[in-house]
Amino acid sequence: MSGVEILNFLKKSLGIITKRLEEGGVLSTPSFKDHTFIPELEVDDRGLSLPINGLVYKVKVVGDYPAYINVDRAVTDYEYVPVFPGEYYVIPRRGNVLYVKAPAGFRTKVRIEALA
Repeated sequence: MSGVEILNFLKKSLGIITKRLEEGGVLSTPSFKDHTFIPELEVDDRGLSLPINGLVYKVKVVGDYPAYINVDRAVTDYEYVPVFPGEYYVIPRRGNVLYVKAPAGFRTKVRIEALA
């Protein structure tokens, strides 16, 4: 057998094995039982703490200025993730509180989605 034939045989075998595992309930795709959606939230430089339980967070800035975010810890001068206008940031992490803050002296708007 050539290398190509062996590769094709292994691909076919792996596909059959994967299909049987999925049908047997051993493999599954991630699913979530709850969804939280905040279509537009205005944030200032004092910041907000949002009690949102989630496994995955998606934060999009729909305002004119960036937003700083953190999960389960307040936004500080050295601990945050910046999200810029028109962009979104996905956080695949379990958390209970989402902290959002605008830069000093500014206000911005964010859209938040969380899957739990």
